Amino acid sequence: MSVRAKFYVVSLAPWNGGGGEVKLAPVYSSDKEHENKKFWDATPSGEVRLGINNPAAYAFFHDHARDYEFYMDITPVEKTSNKVVGTQSTP
Repeated sequence: MSVRAKFYVVSLAPWNGGGGEVKLAPVYSSDKEHENKKFWDATPSGEVRLGINNPAAYAFFHDHARDYEFYMDITPVEKTSNKVVGTQSTP
């Protein structure tokens, strides 16, 4: 099973030397027939924040941020490491 969400770019912050940070948030629509309303009902809040070192990958978001929204497909995969990054971990 996988889960699909739909996001739009909230902000872009370039880094010196290439790459940058991209922040995305869930899409919204008040039109009951619009696809974005269905996604909003399922995921009404959240944020995805990506630190991107690859200048071409950052440019992808920069070049498409104004005119596009983005599907995010999340598919589980087997853990390859027990290393935990950040302050929270899951068993």
